[in-house]
Amino acid sequence: MKSYYLEDLDDDVAARAALTEMLPRQSKPWVLFNAAGDDAIACFNVDGGSEFDLTTGPFVISADISGRHYHEDAVVLDLLRRLRQKLGGTIRNDDGRVVT
Repeated sequence: MKSYYLEDLDDDVAARAALTEMLPRQSKPWVLFNAAGDDAIACFNVDGGSEFDLTTGPFVISADISGRHYHEDAVVLDLLRRLRQKLGGTIRNDDGRVVT
């Protein structure tokens, strides 16, 4: 499994709404399927909140890519970039490196 993160989000409600808009009929986790619609490429979740108040940020959208689709980063990163345009934030890989 490989993961990417859209970090430093202030509004979990907006993050959930944007995911639902881009991945209709999905929620917690939001699943990105292949073109045939029969195999999950990645699962997306909204995580975060402060230690004492889960309604305050920063929030993160995590994208966990299935092992079967390990090399299909492009489609996952495309979705994360579109989310970044709506929500702001920074995309990082699971090594902590910034992805442009």
